[in-house]
Amino acid sequence: MSGYIFRQRCRPRGDFRIDEIIDYFGLMREAFGFPILYDKRSKPVEVEPDVLERIFERHISKGLRSVGVTVDFYSLPPRNRDDNTVRFEVTTGTHPDEVFVDRYDIVMYRWRIPDFKYFEKSIEIFKPFEAFLAEDDNETRTDAYMRQQTIDNFSKPAIIRGFHYLDKDLARSIGGIDYCLKAPGWHVERFCEGVLIELVPGPFDSNSPEHLKVQEEVMDYFDLW
Repeated sequence: MSGYIFRQRCRPRGDFRIDEIIDYFGLMREAFGFPILYDKRSKPVEVEPDVLERIFERHISKGLRSVGVTVDFYSLPPRNRDDNTVRFEVTTGTHPDEVFVDRYDIVMYRWRIPDFKYFEKSIEIFKPFEAFLAEDDNETRTDAYMRQQTIDNFSKPAIIRGFHYLDKDLARSIGGIDYCLKAPGWHVERFCEGVLIELVPGPFDSNSPEHLKVQEEVMDYFDLW
């Protein structure tokens, strides 16, 4: 069973985005139905401003403070985790002068993917420049990671995933919002501060010839091959 990551990329602004993260975890509790969040040591985490501030300050590198901090949180205690566990990888606090970006990722399996409305609400919280639901097998098949390495400063999407949001600046890199709205996907709409592209209804499945065909058509449309 292929794994999935819902990834949100935000232009760095130099703070931990504590308020947004608190709203985000409240939303994720509802989305995945877990009562308590855990750290990597299987200790419960209180999602409170002072607690999160201490966690991030404790993990940040004093010598490389400008690159921010990466901390993992879990829906189940990691020592007892199984395939039902959802991991939330938070990379936050990056300084605007860095080439890196802030990321707010959700790692899960197909049967743990919640209704897409939760992804949409999360986008409205963080207002990322790019957000998408990536399927592991599809990322490998399209060589998405290496494609991204050839693009300076995340100035263009590497590929178009099954569920993919672009803000207006990133949409401009592939023709603009109006051009995006005419893409041959299942559903495309103006959303938040940009455009939301859905290639197919529900999660993308790279074992489906129909899904792959739609992705190829959309990639051709945006000249991303």
